[in-house]
Amino acid sequence: MLFADAHLHSNPLRGLGVRNIVKNFKAVGGWFLTIVSLPPSHYGLGSSFDDYVKSIDILVRECAVAREEGVKTKCLAGIHPADLEKLINSQSLRHDEVINLALRVLDYIGKLIKSGVLDGIGEVGRPHYRTTPEGFIVNEILLRHALRLAKDLHAIVHLHLEQGGILTVLSIADLLDSVSLRKDLVLLHHLDIRTAVNAEEVGLRYTLCGKLQLLKEGFKRLKPTYMVESDFIDDPKRPGVAAYPWEIIENQLLLLKEGLVSEDYLLRLNIDNIVKFYGVEPP
Repeated sequence: MLFADAHLHSNPLRGLGVRNIVKNFKAVGGWFLTIVSLPPSHYGLGSSFDDYVKSIDILVRECAVAREEGVKTKCLAGIHPADLEKLINSQSLRHDEVINLALRVLDYIGKLIKSGVLDGIGEVGRPHYRTTPEGFIVNEILLRHALRLAKDLHAIVHLHLEQGGILTVLSIADLLDSVSLRKDLVLLHHLDIRTAVNAEEVGLRYTLCGKLQLLKEGFKRLKPTYMVESDFIDDPKRPGVAAYPWEIIENQLLLLKEGLVSEDYLLRLNIDNIVKFYGVEPP
């Protein structure tokens, strides 16, 4: 069987880097990765526009390495809500300066998508932790801009969101309607089961993290309309957060062996849905 990781990060400067990730991933049947940008601080960089450009350059090189190593790869860059939070809480930047910096970064990402260097936007969204009203507003402004950009470019976008169940789902569905962005270009990444059930009800695409207990519950309660991700951050100080790419495959194979999921169900998650959402040729 073949397996995909629909959302992960790599860090060649401080972590394993994608070459080592792919080696372990392919060894257990991995065929497809979506590599998503990390904040510049993960590479020891600052928070200027040039630092964001450098971090995106690192991402693009990692995506090229993954392809060289023989896995199909999609490459997404964005501004993580946690990174915006750091900028918002900075003593050196006003809120409008944070917005202007982030807008400039998103527009740069848009140019790279238009030229074919990047495949989409990710991740952007809202905090899943407590924040100030100002912090929420800044994230919402940037989220709307990213969605409008995705619409103009016909590009996919990964959303990082609070796990708010039906409230999150209704909010995003309404937001997509307001900017006229097609649902099939949007992925709600790393959902909990409650929010996943609600996303499924309104036809929003989403991923589950491939942790064993989460997969076990998902296989029981969800239709095979989603994809599985590791959300691996490749940080040796936080090993295995959220999961290793090869671990999510091992967990699926274990549940298959135990009879808790069928091969057809896993085929839908790891090939059919990947091909449909990412527009790649099947293996």
